[in-house]
Amino acid sequence: MERKIVGIVSGKGGVGKTSLTASLASLAKNDLETQVIVMDCDVDAPNLAIILPPEDESAINKEDTFTTRKAEFIEEKCINCRQCIDAHFCEFNALKWDNDNSIPVIDILKCEGCGACKVLCPEDAFYINTVKSGEIISYISNKGIPLIYGKTILGSTTSGKLVSDVKEYSKSSNSYNMSNLILIDGPPGIGCPVIATISNLDYVITISEPTPSGLHDLMRVIEVVRQFKIPFGLIINKADLKTKFQAEFEKTINDSGFTKLGKIPFDLSIPKAMSFAEPVVEYDPDSKASISIKGIYKNLKSILWNNSA
Repeated sequence: MERKIVGIVSGKGGVGKTSLTASLASLAKNDLETQVIVMDCDVDAPNLAIILPPEDESAINKEDTFTTRKAEFIEEKCINCRQCIDAHFCEFNALKWDNDNSIPVIDILKCEGCGACKVLCPEDAFYINTVKSGEIISYISNKGIPLIYGKTILGSTTSGKLVSDVKEYSKSSNSYNMSNLILIDGPPGIGCPVIATISNLDYVITISEPTPSGLHDLMRVIEVVRQFKIPFGLIINKADLKTKFQAEFEKTINDSGFTKLGKIPFDLSIPKAMSFAEPVVEYDPDSKASISIKGIYKNLKSILWNNSA
């Protein structure tokens, strides 16, 4: 079968994106027709590795990434004029004055690497340097599923670039070349990391819950996906959750005309599976949630390889 790359995204966090990704990956691993590889592109808070830990800790591969720019101070060139502070060189308030040593101090977490201090300092006492911004980590999980993910360092400002680096890095792995299904656990929201995740996908799964904020943010991320003209389908998690908003939510979804991949009922087997760091389809394969996810996987395969979208 032709290789297909599928991203799982949500307009907001906490709607079941990662647990769904893990379960779909588990089903694909046990499917004789598919060779699956998984990526976690929620690089600011990757946690798919909690559910899919490494089989062998000594076989973990790590590669540093250098995409963040930060200012550095050259004390030898400084004449203690305080111009950088008094003239407010930094719009991000990353420069503070050290009264004891009469020199400026850079707050690395606030520094955006814009280069203003370098340009404005008459003594050239600042320069902009590329620093380590994160890591790309890869291994074979204890489920036999290859996992590749990125992890940003606190204060890094280029998480979107790291997402692109993770996707590019995966292409050099043997697992990628042997795969015909790539599942990407994307970040929440609609920002740069989401855009980098969605780019060049074959299909996007959007997941939401039947709540006002869930619907609002679902429509926002769908708007992003449609800009890329990528086919997508909807999954409603906790679909039977009884709220005052339920009827309005269902009407909006039904009137949208969007492809519906399936619904996952409210099921305590999911948080129980998470407490044991297991995909729910393995922790309790006969649960309502697991049966629903198996149906979603079947629908996904039909869309991907039978061109029925």
